[in-house]
Formats: sequence, C-alpha cells, structure tokens
Amino acid sequence: VRETPVRLSQLIDLVNERFGTEFNQADQLFFDQIVESAMNDATIRQAAGVNPSDKFELLFKTLIETIFIERMDQNEEIFIRYMNDPDFQKLVTSWMSMEAYNRLRRNAEESGGDARVISE
Repeated sequence: VRETPVRLSQLIDLVNERFGTEFNQADQLFFDQIVESAMNDATIRQAAGVNPSDKFELLFKTLIETIFIERMDQNEEIFIRYMNDPDFQKLVTSWMSMEAYNRLRRNAEESGGDARVISE
C-alpha cells in the first residue's frame, strides 16, 4: 500500500522551481514541523474556526515568524531566506497558512465543530 504524498511536499517543489533553490525532504520536514507547531496554538485553532482564510493568514503570519526565529538553528538556510526575501516569505506563508487553515477546519468538522488538532 502506497501512502499519498504529503501535500506540503508541493511547497518544496514550488519553492525550488520559483526560487531556484534545492530544498529536499529534510527541508520539507522543517516546514511541516512549523505547520504542526502553529496548529497546536490555541489562538490559531480558534482563529481557523471563526475567520475566513485571508484573516486567518494575518494571525498565522505573526505566529510562524516567531516559530521560524525559535527554530532558526534547525535550518539556517531556510530561516535566512524566509527573513530576507519578501517574495519567498509571502509564498511560504500563504502556502503554510492555507495548509494549516484547511486541516484545522477539516479537523473541526470531523470533531463536531471544535478546531482542535487531531493527530494524523
């Protein structure tokens, strides 16, 4: 049985294509960990339940910047690129925000309206 590729891997493909980077599976894991960490924030879970995606992204952006700073030593190349390249930051933030938003909304629907994170 083959597992469906993680949707976030499309972010790595898109970033590599658009920015000429050569990010790999380890970098994908870094992005995925940031999304997971953000999704465990109570404010983010609540925001996903009561806001449209564009409003959610504003709050999400602030949180992931904090997470990037906390984890800068885990992937310095991505951290530097994220902090210094506004186009890169915008693409990554948008993509990660939509991933978190969609997963939180789906989890909320599955759990009867509470936007808690459900381990996958």
